[in-house]
Amino acid sequence: MIQKVVNYILTFAIFGLSLYLIEGACFRLVEPYAQWRLQFAWGEPSYAKLNPIFKTIPTDHSFAPPDASSFYGGMQKPLDLEFEYAQKITSFNRPSRDRYYNYLMQEVNPLRNFEMTDLGIVKGVLVPGMRRPANSIDVDFGLARREGLPVPFSNALFLYVIPQGPRSAYESAFVRLEGPFSFLLNHGISCVLLDPKSPDELLTQFKYLKSQHPNFAENIFVYAEGEAVSVTCEAIQEESQLITSLMVKNPAKPISSKIRSSVAWFIGLLSDGKTNQEVQNSLLEIVRANRNHPNIYKSRLSGLLFQESKVEKFLSSDLLCFLLTCLNISEEIKDLTLEGAPDKEWLDLNSSERADLLSFSQVDESELETALQDNAISQDEPTFDCDVIREYRLLNADDSQIANLSNRELVLTLGLSFENLGDEVLEQIAEKDPLFYRFYLSLKEIHSTDK
Repeated sequence: MIQKVVNYILTFAIFGLSLYLIEGACFRLVEPYAQWRLQFAWGEPSYAKLNPIFKTIPTDHSFAPPDASSFYGGMQKPLDLEFEYAQKITSFNRPSRDRYYNYLMQEVNPLRNFEMTDLGIVKGVLVPGMRRPANSIDVDFGLARREGLPVPFSNALFLYVIPQGPRSAYESAFVRLEGPFSFLLNHGISCVLLDPKSPDELLTQFKYLKSQHPNFAENIFVYAEGEAVSVTCEAIQEESQLITSLMVKNPAKPISSKIRSSVAWFIGLLSDGKTNQEVQNSLLEIVRANRNHPNIYKSRLSGLLFQESKVEKFLSSDLLCFLLTCLNISEEIKDLTLEGAPDKEWLDLNSSERADLLSFSQVDESELETALQDNAISQDEPTFDCDVIREYRLLNADDSQIANLSNRELVLTLGLSFENLGDEVLEQIAEKDPLFYRFYLSLKEIHSTDK
């Protein structure tokens, strides 16, 4: 009898241990199972909460982020706590990281199946070649002549920012990024390598993409290293809502506190001995502030720091898999801060600052008309400053003749050119920049009267 009980216990123990090992192997190697277990632990992204089962089981999913009190008086350094936490909480991405490395090792001529195009002032964008039927919004933006026609699009846009330098440096960086770009393109993500001359130029490109190419830039993921981090942060510090995620590696300078908790998803990557204490402190502040959110996905994943133990030939797998994770769940997560109880930082903002956070480059037509009328009353000569003129000057920054022309002359000249191309072209410009269109009609009327 005792022998049978012992045998049953041993059989049950072996069976349980086998199940545990098989489950662990599946979580480590099988990507669909790892994603399923994440949702089982945290629920659907839009209505997420920690599964009660995982509250009592010490798994990676229940690993709590370091709080402020753990940074003082503990045996581990703050950065080490963040590194440990990031590796634990993103353990579900290990199959994805394996797939990424296998792809890089096996793929030959990775960009052969993809097209490079220009999105207006943003040159050399690699697109995945996806199409979808046009809707009414696409028609309004001038992306299609009527609903139902095929429109090119991508799930997101990945911008890799490098400092301005010689053409050889740009080409060398592009060759190194062919594999990672191809991996993202296969996930429906457009990619581009940018070397802006200044933060203002980079900000203009962000605004242009969001306003003129929403079919590609609905979600913008930005990555920068070293000195390029400062350029990127300076560009978005007042309008960080333009981008979905900011990913940085070894920043040369501390990141501005204005970025804190204003970027939806933030990830930092640090190499051994590459950053000073001020930079480390700024990163710690950002990831801690960014995780202050009621949704468990945001409170666990929206601010992470990873350690790069060795120099990688390609982009870090932690970064790319983090990007894919953000893209998969960001559309489903509702902004609980705005829909539910507002947090203290939101309540502290005045009405104009809240409006800036909720919108960008979108002004009601009646407001444009009022603004134009006010401008005509308050000034003898309007500045004729608008998006079309700013973008045209940026495109022709090296042309001294364009620089010598006034905004008034440019409005009239460009308006006549658009009109000569056809009424449809002018209508598209009117939809994209109503202010330019109103300026042109006014100047055209004055010009015809003078004649």
